[in-house]
Amino acid sequence: MAGASNAGNRRRRSRAPAGGATGAGNDDAEEHHLNPFLDAAPSTSSRIQFRDVASRARWVEEAGAAEVVEGKGKLWLTTGVTRGGKLCYNVEEIGFLVERGAMILLSDKDETIGIEGIYEKIAGGKYGCSWDAFQAYKHLKSLGYIVGRYGVPWTLKNSGVVHTDQSFNKVDGTCSDRTKSLKEMHIDRLSPSFEVYVPNSKFKKSSPGAPNFLLCVLRNKPFLRVELERLENNFGGIPLKYCHVDHGRVSFLSFDEVALPSLP
Repeated sequence: MAGASNAGNRRRRSRAPAGGATGAGNDDAEEHHLNPFLDAAPSTSSRIQFRDVASRARWVEEAGAAEVVEGKGKLWLTTGVTRGGKLCYNVEEIGFLVERGAMILLSDKDETIGIEGIYEKIAGGKYGCSWDAFQAYKHLKSLGYIVGRYGVPWTLKNSGVVHTDQSFNKVDGTCSDRTKSLKEMHIDRLSPSFEVYVPNSKFKKSSPGAPNFLLCVLRNKPFLRVELERLENNFGGIPLKYCHVDHGRVSFLSFDEVALPSLP
């Protein structure tokens, strides 16, 4: 990436940890949650572990999402969005939960949609999440982070609209203004995909607070450092992190200015 190797910047990188990582203790686990860009694997105690229960949800094509018809466990506390009093899951959430046996996805004819069918929906890119973004999402979720789509409210109290993709995409006016601003700077091809929060047992969808960072998925053409700096000035001081996926290998990057010591 042009500009990433500049002496005024430092890149910190973390790859998806290999399976079977040994526990590193509670302090190490907390540090990894606060800084997902360390090289070592986090404690296994920090990973999400599901019980042997599975919710059932029905796919709604018009919405590009699934509506829960039978909920089990407490997954709804940090996963899914509420529309018109109903809990719904976006396609990346569906893929993550079905992979872990925590959800059964049904068609409009109440036939089970297998994981291959879900992968096809994600890979097609028409439901608001690309395949690379899905890889980034499930990697962060497997580490215990709370992840939501950028600019999409967790709840809409007065919304009676469930069967429309408008209620699952960016509906906040501020996001529209930011998108317009990015287009004017000719860098609208790079915008956040997810809002990410560190694990928090007191997290509430009704008042989530500001995310700890926004995640952008890097695609194809690399960006200049000046473009990234201009981008970061548009999000009210919320840190931006970047993700690159190469043949299933997930890498996270951040860019910080550092001052080199003066030499004698």
